[in-house]
Amino acid sequence: MGVIWQADSSVSVRLVLDALNDQRDSPLAYTTVMTVMNRLAAKNVLARLGERRRYLYEATAADAAGLAVRDVLRAHGDAAVAHFVDEARADPAVLRRLRALLIEDG
Repeated sequence: MGVIWQADSSVSVRLVLDALNDQRDSPLAYTTVMTVMNRLAAKNVLARLGERRRYLYEATAADAAGLAVRDVLRAHGDAAVAHFVDEARADPAVLRRLRALLIEDG
């Protein structure tokens, strides 16, 4: 995911494979990386764009925290939001940050 998050635009399997293999002693196979990326697309961690044999991929969240928040909200909905706000109320600095973010987006 780091390769994808660092990219300026959508990426191909080949680009990810080459970036990963540049950091490894024993290279990964193209099909291994393709399989993982297809599985991540099936889980909505990656968005797959294009047509067969010309797919490009991009992350559906900006980072791991974004993926985690999305998963918690999907699994627990309003209850997760309520608990998050309760936790924010317990820490004045977090509550100020939350308020600032809400005003910024509003």
